[in-house]
Amino acid sequence: MEEQLMLFKVDSITREADVVYTPRHVSKWIIDFVKPEGICLDPCKGDGAFYDFLPAGKEFCELDDGKDFFDFKKKCDWIIGNPPYSIFKEFLEHSFNIADNVSYLVPTNKVFQRQVIMDMIHEYGGIHSIAVFGSGTLIDFPFGFSVGNFHFKKGWRGNTRIEMGMNQIFNKSNSNTTVK
Repeated sequence: MEEQLMLFKVDSITREADVVYTPRHVSKWIIDFVKPEGICLDPCKGDGAFYDFLPAGKEFCELDDGKDFFDFKKKCDWIIGNPPYSIFKEFLEHSFNIADNVSYLVPTNKVFQRQVIMDMIHEYGGIHSIAVFGSGTLIDFPFGFSVGNFHFKKGWRGNTRIEMGMNQIFNKSNSNTTVK
């Protein structure tokens, strides 16, 4: 019983730490940047910052509404959102199994710090685009490390479009960089 209570406390603490709400102007910019079409899923809706800007045909998951992302099995064209960082690998893996395009706003190190994640991305396709916002505090996140939106595309082997820095992203001045 004590072991179960301890696991519950750890899960609750982890879940609370994973709740980082995306400002609406940032989610709108991301939706405009990646231009999703077809069936779109917000895997962790929260306050609807991404969901509200998705095109018709949208769906959502949200634990607080009794809709667990890991129970969602329907194929979709896009998954877009801000996933829980503590289980990013599991979120990415499930996303790759059900969607042709995955767009996640995450700390940039989440994508590059583990070989297993980079291997998953390569097997899936590749990174179609990256928008690096810089410090999380610049977009009102409760931490200062680098944050970016990554658009993973199934079967992608082309160039990766990179947008870097808040001034370039939101002012659109001199911001198109392509990496081969």
